[in-house]
Amino acid sequence: MVDFLKTYRQALFFLAMFLGLYLLLNTLYGFYIEAYYPMADPLTILVSQQVGTLLSWFYEDISLQVLPGLAYGTLQYKGLEVINVFEGCNGVNVMIVYLAFLFAFSGRLKSTLFFLFAGLALLYLVNLVRVFLLFQISLHFPQQLYFFHKYFFTGILYLFVFALWFAWVKRVKKEKTTAHAA
Repeated sequence: MVDFLKTYRQALFFLAMFLGLYLLLNTLYGFYIEAYYPMADPLTILVSQQVGTLLSWFYEDISLQVLPGLAYGTLQYKGLEVINVFEGCNGVNVMIVYLAFLFAFSGRLKSTLFFLFAGLALLYLVNLVRVFLLFQISLHFPQQLYFFHKYFFTGILYLFVFALWFAWVKRVKKEKTTAHAA
């Protein structure tokens, strides 16, 4: 058992750090969401407002309805409900997975902070585009909404996270190689 721990110490540390951060951040996020229940949380409303603004560049008569006692915002077109934006649509869960990996597989502070802020900003923008496109699908191809919401865009979002992780691992590996060569 001791040999196993010595051999896989780095991998086990990574897994423990990743799972620990993931659980901690998800728990904190859960408390954040519960603090606003039964209302929609401010970040979900912000995402809804920003997507509504983006949609208003292409359509007239876009509105957002946030009713007391409901944990979502409704994006409407010409007064008709097109999509409901729940807390799961704000992208935070994907950002938590990204953050947990980033810190579990850490590099130099400057690089970590750059990848932290750049990655979160990119994930936020990709998520806004995702909700924007889900609105389009719901409006024009409502029978396809479930597939695109549940599978297609979830896959795209996680592929994007994987690409960010891949870039991060390459960066850390390069930093460690440079540090050992010096």
